[in-house]
Amino acid sequence: MTLESVRPAESVADRLALERVGDHRFRGRAHDGPARRSYGGEVAGQAVLAAGLTAPADRPIHSAQTYFLLPGDTTVPTEFVVEPVRDGGSFSTRRVEAIQNGRVIFTMLASFHRPEDGLAHQVAALDTPGPDEVPDLAEAFGENPEALRWTTTFLDALGVDARFPDPPARAHAMRGAASGTRQRVWLRTRVPVPDTGLEQAACLMYLSDLLLLSATTGPHGAALRDRELQVATVNHSIWFHAPLRVDEWFLHDQHGRWAGGGRGLAHGEILDRAGRLCATTMQEGLIRPRTSR
Repeated sequence: MTLESVRPAESVADRLALERVGDHRFRGRAHDGPARRSYGGEVAGQAVLAAGLTAPADRPIHSAQTYFLLPGDTTVPTEFVVEPVRDGGSFSTRRVEAIQNGRVIFTMLASFHRPEDGLAHQVAALDTPGPDEVPDLAEAFGENPEALRWTTTFLDALGVDARFPDPPARAHAMRGAASGTRQRVWLRTRVPVPDTGLEQAACLMYLSDLLLLSATTGPHGAALRDRELQVATVNHSIWFHAPLRVDEWFLHDQHGRWAGGGRGLAHGEILDRAGRLCATTMQEGLIRPRTSR
């Protein structure tokens, strides 16, 4: 992800807004200012919105698998082309391509499912203090001004509030220290998001990209303290289990499951304050020192 391009004056829903330019074509606007690499969560969130706008209204999205093929340019409008792959009795499938300057920069396959009753259980559990019990950023990073500056900058840029039950991997690495493979963060948007399930899901996709891949760097903080990393998302998947309001606190419990061969794999579970599992995430990305070839 790249955060320089995200303007704090906008809500998440504003950033994801699309213009319909055809039956299955949509356009996301360009951003003012110098050219920057697009934030991957924004492109993915817009793709969810585009796909959902072509699916039957009674079928909420339940899964999306994405691939980031080329860096996006914030000064170029992004075209989203939706292919209605199939509408069955219970499921609808959509393929989406995001295009800039005639090149496909991103692709997504999404599935929508008509709600129905069935067996139910979950393993994930809420085992962390709530957001009101966790110190705010100024207190949490009071003795680490570099981490406070970094965290405040990207959260302001994204328009997101966050509380960390434990310091994230990046904060440890700034001190040349390693950390565990788990990082937890309470998140919410600063501006309310429309009530529609589709817009809430699109905004959750936007937020689900935040910090996830960095969970794979924790054990390597000390070794990498003087080496700039090349980090980029390759693919990102999310499964939506239950409705969630992104403008209310939710927990993204992240685990760096594996790193090797220049890649990392992270897994996340998104729970609301009641402990209900609302979504599951997986992300694989490039993660290597820039000195390696």
